Amino acid sequence: MSKTNLGKYESVTSALGNVMEWYSFALLMPFLPVISEQFFPLKNVACSKLLTFFVVSIGLFMRPLGAVVFGPIGDKFGRRRAISLSVLLMAVPTVCIGILPDYHHIGIAAPILLVLLRSLQGIALGGEYTTAMVHLVELAPTNHRGFYGSWSDGGSQVGVLIGGQALVLLYSFFSEPEIYSFAWRVPFLLAVLLVPFAFLVPEIDQKKTKPRESIFKMLLANSKEVVCTVAITAFSAVGFYTLFTFLPYHLVSSNMFSLKEATWFTVASNAVMIVIIFGAGYLSDKYRRKPFLISGVVGVLLVSLVMFMFPRASFIYWLILQSLYGFFIGFYYSCRAAFFAEAFPVQVRCTAVSVSLSVAQAIFGGLTPAVVSYCQAYSDILAVVPIALVSLMAIYAILQLEDRTGKELL
Repeated sequence: MSKTNLGKYESVTSALGNVMEWYSFALLMPFLPVISEQFFPLKNVACSKLLTFFVVSIGLFMRPLGAVVFGPIGDKFGRRRAISLSVLLMAVPTVCIGILPDYHHIGIAAPILLVLLRSLQGIALGGEYTTAMVHLVELAPTNHRGFYGSWSDGGSQVGVLIGGQALVLLYSFFSEPEIYSFAWRVPFLLAVLLVPFAFLVPEIDQKKTKPRESIFKMLLANSKEVVCTVAITAFSAVGFYTLFTFLPYHLVSSNMFSLKEATWFTVASNAVMIVIIFGAGYLSDKYRRKPFLISGVVGVLLVSLVMFMFPRASFIYWLILQSLYGFFIGFYYSCRAAFFAEAFPVQVRCTAVSVSLSVAQAIFGGLTPAVVSYCQAYSDILAVVPIALVSLMAIYAILQLEDRTGKELL
């Protein structure tokens, strides 16, 4: 099979794997109000809210561990082995969440086990997501790395979309009390469909590359690229979890909208984002990466300012704003896979990208729901501060790295 045909096949299988991987990981986000009631039924609403956000965050905090474990496996033994192992590690805890007894049945053991299972999900995502991202870019023809790389983030957003739609679909068969009681478990049990994807990653004639140095020496040798990649990823971490974790919970808990209505907002932003990721990914191979990355960052910042400075209890208003948010963040996600992979040499590419992205997601993404919620409690305009800070960091970092569109990989 030629590299071009293999790359197309790998794009499809990796995208499908990312769909199910992110479906499994992102399911908690639309179901947060349900998770809060089932596992943290506290009289103190603020405490219950923070504990619920912590469950989401712990998955992000554990991603660097997954990167440290699976990144070197991908560099030393090949991308396929790292991807397959991490996919299996995602499927098992997700299904277990679906059968986990709640607080009313086993008490404090329920939230403790939930945190443990979420931690395993985070380790799995830290290994599979970035390894698949690097693998796609490496398989792509030189003049199509942006488009092929977009399949990693495009596939992940399809998974997030399906997770949101899973909640919408439940309303077609169950009442809201039934969803809160037992029906919420069904989408988690469906994660068993992820298992076959662990065996769909094809064996390819790929040179196994052994890192020449330890992880820490590698990070030091590529310190500029690592720091810039962390700074750029900080933007997407804060932007993504503001949109898909903080906002749905905030809109429901503040009684502005129902759980179903808030879910439709995230579904709309997801759908727009997916279209833009693939379209802009293709165009980035013609017009270079940086214009799309910077446009996405600036656009998200402007929409966030409007969103928090002028909140209104209008369905159409929020539908339009969150769709615009998805439009601009899709610009950013469209070519970041290629931009990051092109920044590192092959001997350490998998480890470097995995560690850089996972550390940024853990630090910035993991704290986002709690920090934005804390800022918003004092003033709506303060909720924009975290996004503004990481946006400025990202723009500066993007300008520091070389745009290697059309050049051979290092």
